[in-house]
Amino acid sequence: MSKIIIYLGSIFVVVNTLLGLLISNYLAFNWISINMILIINTLILYKISIDNINTGYKISLSFIYSFLCLFSIVLALLSPEKYNDNYFLVGFILIMLIQISLYIILKKIYIVNLNN
Repeated sequence: MSKIIIYLGSIFVVVNTLLGLLISNYLAFNWISINMILIINTLILYKISIDNINTGYKISLSFIYSFLCLFSIVLALLSPEKYNDNYFLVGFILIMLIQISLYIILKKIYIVNLNN
């Protein structure tokens, strides 16, 4: 299962890169932002799939992370090509922070429960 996640993430990054090269209206800022989101989410999903946690947690986190990834991609796609006052950029950075925080909290809770 973990190799499938890496393969799918890689395919999505390649397809997004090809779209960025072929479509003239696809801004470089959006293209790079979406590639970063896809790479980070692929790595997080891969890490969840190889961790020694219960299957129920893996399945629920996979759905949560996939939904948040899709929402981040929509925000990155709608984002204008500027850094100042870019609330879409702030939005998908906050979503990334939430995803990473959820993973860290899960690992800390699971390690504490394992030790008891």
